Amino acid sequence: MRSSVAKRPLAPNHKLVYEALREAARPMTAYELIDAVRPAGISAPPTVYRALNRLTGDGLAHRLESLNAYVACTRDHGRLGHVVFTICNDCGTAREVADDEVAADLLRCASEQRFAVRTATL
Repeated sequence: MRSSVAKRPLAPNHKLVYEALREAARPMTAYELIDAVRPAGISAPPTVYRALNRLTGDGLAHRLESLNAYVACTRDHGRLGHVVFTICNDCGTAREVADDEVAADLLRCASEQRFAVRTATL
């Protein structure tokens, strides 16, 4: 679930990665993020991956598994805490959709099949 304020202050490298995600017009892979923050002196993949782990853990970013890419979180996830992404196949733009009715339907359908939703790709 998105948090408007991180649990603890972001380290400078984490802030740089977060800002690069926020400024991006589309989801970014870790290596695209490295290229984006390289001018600020960050060029080591582990540094970017640590930042991404922190950002996703704090609810400030999402990993889109189907694209192996990341996006900054843009909205509150409602009471159920689930979010769906619409992703354009042509331009790669991704939009976050937080709709409790959609989430409730997904959870209900999974429960009827005796599944628990951890993540979903539609």
